[in-house]
Amino acid sequence: MLRKVAVFGLGQFGASVATRLFRDGVEVLAVDRNLRLVEQIQDDVSVAVAFDATARENLVAYDVGSMDVAIVAIGTNFEAAVLVTVLCKELGVPRVVVKVNSPLRRRVLESVGADVTVMPEEEMGHRLAEHLAHESVVDFVELPQGFSLRRVAVPAAWIGRSLSELSLLRQERLNLIQIVRAPAVEGEEAERIVLPHGEMRLHAGDRIDVIGPDEVLDRHG
Repeated sequence: MLRKVAVFGLGQFGASVATRLFRDGVEVLAVDRNLRLVEQIQDDVSVAVAFDATARENLVAYDVGSMDVAIVAIGTNFEAAVLVTVLCKELGVPRVVVKVNSPLRRRVLESVGADVTVMPEEEMGHRLAEHLAHESVVDFVELPQGFSLRRVAVPAAWIGRSLSELSLLRQERLNLIQIVRAPAVEGEEAERIVLPHGEMRLHAGDRIDVIGPDEVLDRHG
């Protein structure tokens, strides 16, 4: 049974995981260098503290080695994520889960001891695509705070370009679930292209269903 979890990095993903685990009865140590983020979450976890998690003595002082799981959600400092992962494993944490934002970083973190790596935008997208394919979107799980599924018009700069060229997940942190294409003949139903391949090019008038951070989606209307 999961009893004690440490969460390093209190951005949208880390804070969402920490507060949900605490609501589910797990003892949660929430850590970030940013005091403002720590203060925002302090009433929603067991212990919230601001310190440098790359310093071994800080982890020892808070008995991180006794945790059942450590979640490393340091999205803006890859070197720090690697160091915290290594230190947690050295201190005996049996399971270290790390948030990553690229396949290369996933391989690096797995090579230094990460037990599980997660790419939230990609994995939510895959899960939603399965529901779309089976027409069960209503049953799709609730997205974490700060993420949304939206249908947006294709920006002019993307028209005529292939999905592999655009590389939306890497460049924009957007996972494209499907393209909704206007019918060739007026009155017919729109064409729905679920999980389009990388060579698919976007057309003028296309709408796309994408999943990603709200701040990115807001830029695209």
